[in-house]
Amino acid sequence: MTCCTGDRPSRRAFLTALMGAVAAACAGPGPEASTRRERDLVRQGAATLGGAPVVDLHAHPGRFTRVATGELPMGTIAEMREAGVACAFFAAVGDGPVIRREPRGIRNYRDPEPGELRRSALGQLERVRIRAREGALGLVLAPGDLARLSAEGRTVALLAVEGGDPLEGDARYVRELHRIGVRSIQLVHYRINELGDIQTETPRHGGLTRAGGDVVAEMNRLGMVVDAAHASPDTLSALLAASRAPVIVSHTGPAELRPFARHLSDDLLRAVATRGGVIGVWPLTRGHPASLDQFLADLRHVKGVAGIDHTAFATDMTGMSTFTAILTYPEFAAVPAALLAGGFTEEDCRKLLGGNALRVVESALGGA
Repeated sequence: MTCCTGDRPSRRAFLTALMGAVAAACAGPGPEASTRRERDLVRQGAATLGGAPVVDLHAHPGRFTRVATGELPMGTIAEMREAGVACAFFAAVGDGPVIRREPRGIRNYRDPEPGELRRSALGQLERVRIRAREGALGLVLAPGDLARLSAEGRTVALLAVEGGDPLEGDARYVRELHRIGVRSIQLVHYRINELGDIQTETPRHGGLTRAGGDVVAEMNRLGMVVDAAHASPDTLSALLAASRAPVIVSHTGPAELRPFARHLSDDLLRAVATRGGVIGVWPLTRGHPASLDQFLADLRHVKGVAGIDHTAFATDMTGMSTFTAILTYPEFAAVPAALLAGGFTEEDCRKLLGGNALRVVESALGGA
């Protein structure tokens, strides 16, 4: 991916103008004109990206994780392509049936039945695999796939599971997920499962469990990306020590700027970077206006603490229906412009928008 080409001043002037246009994208005399303007902006934004793949480290595109959704909508794939996003981690929700939003936040409200969460996750993943079998999506299965498929102009999915709950504490089930194409597992989500403690509940295990360590070892052996998002500080530290390959924290933000249960301290951001990992900064706007400004501030902070080589982005697409600066993929068209207008260099853009994610995927998929 090349963030920008040609004459630098004119490119920067164009991107600055694009930012102003995006701010007014939905203004106008009627919905039809507004839609045309939005599509034009998507194409303009995508044109700034051509080259190495742009990779979204965490998403649920098309709401494929919802029980009643049915098939993954083709429109979602088209939106990704038009917005210049070559690849997204398509994350099935491992504990979905047993969590719900409560006044204190998303909580685990009941125990799962035996096999319930495995069946749910497999059903979610099948909705994406159907589109892959039809040829609408390419799947990342081996080293080199992501770069090759995106170079061919394909929209690419890396199958992931958010929450290792379907494993039921048994590392042997990692092989089942790998066999159907899953290449990343986030060990914990909103339920304290058999693998470790989470950020949003009082610890029970004291960090990563023995079963969690076995899962990490099996993922390393098979060639899968270990995702430490939602892990408690002790669980995250143990994951970093246990994994032979760099890990990702797919979607988080800097606690130093905004104290929030799901954000990481500067010490933890540095620890992930020291082990070669990548931090996916999400566009959370809780407590702030829904604009790109806070997203840019979070990215700048993570870059300053962990380094640009360890900074990436994650939209958490359709996982956040509120409190997000990037509600749909068409809105991603403004991100390259916002980065350059906000002081990021062209090389920063190449790394942040995909180069760092590509590096960690290639490292993990190489396996033992």
